[in-house]
Amino acid sequence: MSAHPFVLGRLERTSLSEQAVQSLLQRIEEQQLQPGTPLPSEAQLGESLGVSRTVVREALRTLKGLGVVEIANGKNPIVRRDLDASALGIYFSRALQVLENSTDDLMDVRASLEARAAELAARRRTPAQLTRMSELVVQMQAQLRQPAVYASLDTELHLEIARASGNLLLFQMIGSVRASLEAQSRQGMERRKTEASLQKVQDAHVELVERIGLGDAEGAALCMRAHMESALKVLKKR
Repeated sequence: MSAHPFVLGRLERTSLSEQAVQSLLQRIEEQQLQPGTPLPSEAQLGESLGVSRTVVREALRTLKGLGVVEIANGKNPIVRRDLDASALGIYFSRALQVLENSTDDLMDVRASLEARAAELAARRRTPAQLTRMSELVVQMQAQLRQPAVYASLDTELHLEIARASGNLLLFQMIGSVRASLEAQSRQGMERRKTEASLQKVQDAHVELVERIGLGDAEGAALCMRAHMESALKVLKKR
């Protein structure tokens, strides 16, 4: 079989699948392969790497799970055309299960990302995006006594703000913690027992959307940070 121009260094006989993954990732980066670019066949990759097709298939499945390549039956794998943050979502869900202080740490991450998203949204949001935010806030007001429903709407609002930032990476990073975001929102609402405490949460969301609507970037960022700090205090109560 003739050598294929997609030449890779042969692997040592340890952790072959993982080495194949790293070798392929490195080559995709070095050659700056664009989305939609086909990779060599499994046989050609196996020959270049010096491993079996079974090892190549396992490596490609890993890369597919990471959102790097697309695989279709009977065709060579291709570099994925869009970004996929599902691997990040899995990571954050797992982190909440196994890491100490995971709630505090996640809220710290969220505060940084979402404050920046709110700041950018105040500068870049479209009229349609602002309308959607306002609609969500109205719906949330009617669901104050329904923690699960409120949390779902709350999550949609935060994602809409992230989308309005105009930063795709920021939107996908915030979206990757969607399940955790919704779970924290629901827990927070369940722990608030008085009408006043529930309304305080709602008023914070109203102010946040108002700041974004006014184009107050600094105010929107400060409002989001204050919202995150308040939510963390409630989550830490026993």
